[in-house]
Amino acid sequence: MPPDFHHVANPLTQWANLPSFMLGELLFITSALVALFHAKARGRDHLLIWCAALIAGTANDFIFMALPLVDNFWQAQGTIMLTPRMPLYIPCVYLSFMYWPTVSARHLHLPRWSGAALAGLAAALFYAPYDIIGAKFLWWTWHDTDKPIAFRLLGAPSSSTLWVLTFTGSFAWLIDHTLRGRQTLDRNAIAAGFLKVAGLSTALMMVQMTLLQQLDGGTPGPIAVTVAFALYAALALPPLFRKPDAHHHPADRTARLLLALYLPALLAIGLLSVPEHHRSTGLHQPIGPCHQLSTDITGLTRFEYLCPTDFDEPFALTDEAARQSAATWYTIVGTPHESPTTWRLGLASISALAALLFARIWRRRAEG
Repeated sequence: MPPDFHHVANPLTQWANLPSFMLGELLFITSALVALFHAKARGRDHLLIWCAALIAGTANDFIFMALPLVDNFWQAQGTIMLTPRMPLYIPCVYLSFMYWPTVSARHLHLPRWSGAALAGLAAALFYAPYDIIGAKFLWWTWHDTDKPIAFRLLGAPSSSTLWVLTFTGSFAWLIDHTLRGRQTLDRNAIAAGFLKVAGLSTALMMVQMTLLQQLDGGTPGPIAVTVAFALYAALALPPLFRKPDAHHHPADRTARLLLALYLPALLAIGLLSVPEHHRSTGLHQPIGPCHQLSTDITGLTRFEYLCPTDFDEPFALTDEAARQSAATWYTIVGTPHESPTTWRLGLASISALAALLFARIWRRRAEG
């Protein structure tokens, strides 16, 4: 364990160093708890989705940290840490961007492919503001020269958006395949469903991303994201605009309220926070000799270490960190927005698009 690692941080210290992050932690932990309340009120299928999102999402994060191909991110030290690389709020993030879009799409009773595509689209838009804010305010840091995350929009890699789209779409498809038409599920069927969802969601996501990123020459870029969104939208949106009105389950008021508050709260965190007031001490890309190449399991090359004098990330090293050699635990500080108006307008526009999609979903009701 790093000498400065704590499973539980002093809240006052956390607020002084990473105020927006502490608010983000609280927002997503609240979202996960509200999702549990909603799932219990709605019954078996929703509880299974809640548990499956927790299992599949957390498993995916551990897989990503274990594989050299995608071990290209480092989480900030949160108020409560499960491990030095896993804050408690991260499983809550997975729960949130997988549970809410999936149950939102399912309540419309769409065809399987349309419902999965709608869940993927909704998840990508639900996640995008978080991705933009977190990258800027040091909620995590990315590898500086990793090619799969090189193309970024408002600081968020296009591969991250593509991952959420395809991962949640795969998860929703597998969930529907497990639950559709089943009036009862015994313990063996439930266990088999969990294993299928946890084991195959990441695999199906990787198949889709591998195919789509060929459009950009082998690494995810703007063409892959555009084509993926177009394909998912073609499956999802036409049925969404044809469904007639009926009545909601009373517990769905909870879902509508959470979704109505989540996006404005996250947007407020992004617009009102000051990046240069943020300071993150924890695990980051190892500092070492500049421009030393390494090769991942796909044959792509990147610089193995962060070069203290030549990097392009939204943070600065402290003087002490810049002098360290082979350091993995060190302190970084936030930097001002390069184009604050563009960043804020972009964040607000994406948040508004997400809000419009969820409003449309919950305005249209499934047939009796």
